[in-house]
Amino acid sequence: MKSFLDWELELHSKVEEVNEKLLDTVRSEEPDLDRMARYTIEAGGKRFRPLLTILAYESSTDEPYFKILDLAAGYELIHTASLIHDDIIDNSPMRRGRPTLSYKEGINNAIVVADYLFAKAYELGSRYGPVVSKVMADASSRLAEGQILEAFNLGNLNIKEETYYKIIENKTAHFFEACAKGATIAANADLNTRNMLSGFAFNLGMAFQVTDDILDITGDDKYTGKPTFVDIKHDALTLPIIYALHNSEQADREKIIGMINGSIEIDKDLLKKIFLRSGSLDYSFGIAKRFITTAMEYLKGVTRSPDIDLLMELALMVIDRIEIYR
Repeated sequence: MKSFLDWELELHSKVEEVNEKLLDTVRSEEPDLDRMARYTIEAGGKRFRPLLTILAYESSTDEPYFKILDLAAGYELIHTASLIHDDIIDNSPMRRGRPTLSYKEGINNAIVVADYLFAKAYELGSRYGPVVSKVMADASSRLAEGQILEAFNLGNLNIKEETYYKIIENKTAHFFEACAKGATIAANADLNTRNMLSGFAFNLGMAFQVTDDILDITGDDKYTGKPTFVDIKHDALTLPIIYALHNSEQADREKIIGMINGSIEIDKDLLKKIFLRSGSLDYSFGIAKRFITTAMEYLKGVTRSPDIDLLMELALMVIDRIEIYR
């Protein structure tokens, strides 16, 4: 199987065009705003969302992909702005292997930059008409709803899996879905193609977030570009944690609760052992694989093309990124 790097290299020219579009879009006559906005873009990232947008567009039309670059960049700007907010909420010092904007420039400045990126994103989306603009706006609204639902369940030891799924649907999956939906609408694709690619993207997003939550426990800081165990430090109960709470021996459960409420210092090695003993990581990995299987089923309803193959590879890589830690 290809690594993400191999897959990204195959799409190198498109990634470069997205990056150029992003940097051009955030340019400001205010030097400090320009500098800070560029800092967030130059931090990089996998560009999952804009590439998903481009590939969904190319799977729906014979028109050249440059016609969808503005929308692809718009989605990435919203994602980047939301990460700035996440870093402020989590008080995170690192993102993508470098200091977060809020840590480097202060919370007040980071909030302004995020607002600026949101504004620029909606301007890009508006170029595709009111229907696509609404898709983008609805996805952003769901981001906020997911964030609030998560915030009001921080430290909730009785949280159900259904609530967790609702959180990640809003924070991640519906945004992935919007990338494909907006692209297929812009391409004037038929309803079946719109539905199939949107369904693929939604399930890809669900798998992506579950694997991200697994990596928060099993990942390597150097590989992921951010610290591990951020979720438990901030009382965010993700699928692996929820499962472990409900399926661990009493002594292990009490240790997890103690580390969540702060009465016990977080012991990363011990937590990993507890999650392994409970079957939490295997269970969560199985859920992620199930979402990927569903995503792949949706692709069967789309006319095959090189872009469909690339989308299939993207789906498989979402799972592959945690296989190395199993």
